Parts: sequence; structure tokens; C-alpha cells
Amino acid sequence: MSQEEKAYFSEKVGVVESLVIRIAPDPPEEEIEKDPLVVWTNGYSILPVEAAGFKGDIPEVKAFRLVSDMRAEEMRKIYTYNMCHAVLSYYGHLLGYELLVECLADPWVRDEALGALDEVSAALQGEYGFTAEQMDSWIQNVLEQTNNSTVGDTVVRSAADPLRKLRREDRLIGPALLCLKNGIHPEHLIRAIGIAFHYDQEEDSASKKLADLIRQKGLEAAIYEVCGLLKGGDEEKFVEEIRKAYDETPMELEWHQKALKAYQLGFEYEKKYHGCGQSVVAAVTEALDISDPGVFNAATGLCGGIGLLNDSTCSAFTGGVMVIGMVFPRRRENFGGDRENKYTNFDLVQQLHGKYIDEFGTITCGLVHQKKYGRPYDLSSKEERELFEAAGAHGDEGCTVVVAKVAQWTVELLASKMIELGRGN
Repeated sequence: MSQEEKAYFSEKVGVVESLVIRIAPDPPEEEIEKDPLVVWTNGYSILPVEAAGFKGDIPEVKAFRLVSDMRAEEMRKIYTYNMCHAVLSYYGHLLGYELLVECLADPWVRDEALGALDEVSAALQGEYGFTAEQMDSWIQNVLEQTNNSTVGDTVVRSAADPLRKLRREDRLIGPALLCLKNGIHPEHLIRAIGIAFHYDQEEDSASKKLADLIRQKGLEAAIYEVCGLLKGGDEEKFVEEIRKAYDETPMELEWHQKALKAYQLGFEYEKKYHGCGQSVVAAVTEALDISDPGVFNAATGLCGGIGLLNDSTCSAFTGGVMVIGMVFPRRRENFGGDRENKYTNFDLVQQLHGKYIDEFGTITCGLVHQKKYGRPYDLSSKEERELFEAAGAHGDEGCTVVVAKVAQWTVELLASKMIELGRGN
């Protein structure tokens, strides 16, 4: 350019950075047949743009969201949207899912993705000054945009090219390191990274190269090389935790399958036989292959609260407590001892209590009735029991679901402790 042209350019032409969050997957074949130029998107309507890049008046465009720090916006997008999709997809591949919405519908996978989002949310607040309210709203958008069955976003697309997605500054290692920098232990991210190193898709050349690298050099060397991590200090400890997560992946998968089996059996037994406590005991012990007729028999009175008295603790919860005691007991022959087992038991029961309260708001049988059916039912009365059935007690959304969820939670809590102790089954 001439000097005059350079001056004109400097005064009149703004180069404005923006950040595209809208997803545009391949449209369904039937839509392409109707219109070859069709564009299929998730409809995300906001376009972040860097305010300082404009020259002159900023156009009044409804979609614009003016930002002052585009680097912070980029990190937030990559470390939440891209990270969340990567976590979902690597878990999803392990479990045989095809779509991200299927991954998000799986309670185990969803909890891991939410845990990773919580970790990086705190790190982004510490690093870039986002508020908790801003991050809560942002993450809600991440979940809403991801949970869009119309878009049909696939596991294969989001998991593709793990060599790139496991780089130091990319969507998994980057947010984990940001967490470490801000004093946050990224346990959910570490588990996801360990699972990502298992990704081996026949049509994905990068995944085949990753698998070959692990076979040839060993996992630890592969982690250092692929992720660009440094030996010594926090990063060496980080690599060790990734290696441990990788090794635990088969156990995680095994326990997840047991938890799903417990859910299915709990639902089936409560629907067919009733008796929430016994149904939980039967479902969990069968899923774990630790059936004990004595424990099952002892749970007979755990029904409709206790003995049909709905002012008592929900029997499904009590049934879960009994099974936890089977795995971590204070034994009769060591009545004054077994302290480690006893306090592990207490911790797991407290966690089960917390999950129950989070879901239903109470552990009292009658109050659960109130929440689910609009009023409590006195199940010691034949007439009330008939009304209880008519209200859907043993239908697809009744106490069947309560039993199923408690059975699943019980297995999941036992799984976390058993894996921590290095006991796969």
C-alpha cells in the first residue's frame, strides 16, 4: 500500500475477531434431497466480537455480544464446549453410544462431564475473572446446546483425532493444567483423559497411531510425548494420575455395567414383587453376585416405609444401607474392631443419603409419596394401597424408579470405593 492507502486502512478498516459457537453438522439425507444447499445448525444465536477491533460506530447487530478480552472468551469456549464434547465422546465410545445426546443421557457419563465442567468453571473464574453466576449461565448453555437431538452430533466426530485433542493446550490437557495452576484438583478431567488414551477407532488414523505409540513406548512415555507434559513437579504427578486413570478404566466400565444392571433389576423387582427394601437388596446383590438369603429375608419388613408405616424412612434407602453393610461390615466376631470398615460404611451411607436428598428432598416414605403422587398414602390400609396403585405406584414413573435409582446409586458408591482400594470386583 501507498502511505495514503495505509493511512486510510488504519482509519477505516477494522479487523474484528469473533468466536463461532454455532454447530453445523451434516444435514440428514432427506433434507439434502429437498434442498442441496440446506444448512443444519443448533441455532445458537450469539456471536461474540471484540469491541476494540471496530473502527467507527459499531453496527447494531442483534447477535453481537461485545467482549473486551477475546483470549478469555476463546479459552472459555474451548475449555467448556469442546472439553465437554470430548469427555462425552470418549466415555461414549467406551460404552458404545453413537450420539452425544445418548452420552449425556447416561447418568454416569453426565456426572463425569458435569464434574469436569465444575472443575474448569472454577479455574476460569480464578484465571480470567468470570463470576460464578456468569459461568453457571454459560455452562447451562453448554448443556442445552449439547443436548439437542435434532443436531445429531456424533461420538465419532467429537472423539476424532485424539492426538490433536490430547495436546497440551487443547480441550482436555489445557483445562486440567489450568485447574492445577489455580489450585483445583481436576479428578474428573483426569479420568476423562485416561479414558481418551483408550480411544481406538478403526477408521481414525490418529487413534491407531496413538494405540501404536502406547504399544511401542509404553503409556507413560506416550502421555509425555502426546500431551507435551514436563517431567518433575506437579506435571509428573499429573502424568502418574493419568496413568492410574487409564489402568482403572476397565474397572470403571465393569462397575458401570453392574450399576446399570442394578437399575434394571431394581425396577423390574419393584414392579413385579413390590417391597422396596427387598427389591433394592435383591437387585444390588444380584448385580454384584454377592447374594445372601439371610440378608434378603431380613429385609422383608422394609416395605412402604417400615412395615407399611409411611412415617418411616424410605425402605429403598434402608435396603441400600443393608447392602453397603454386606460389603463393608463391622463383623460380629470383631464387634469392637473393624473401625476402617465401619467408617467407610458410614461415609458411603452418608453419600447415599445425600444423593437421595438431592433427588427427592427427603428420605421419609410419606413425604416421597407427597412429592411423587401429590399426597402420602397409609399403606397399612387396604383401601389406601388400592388408591396408591391407581396413582401409579408401580408404573413406569412410580416407586419403581425410586428403587431403581437407589440400587444404581448403591452400586456406583461401592464402585468408587472399591476402585479407590484397587479391588475391581
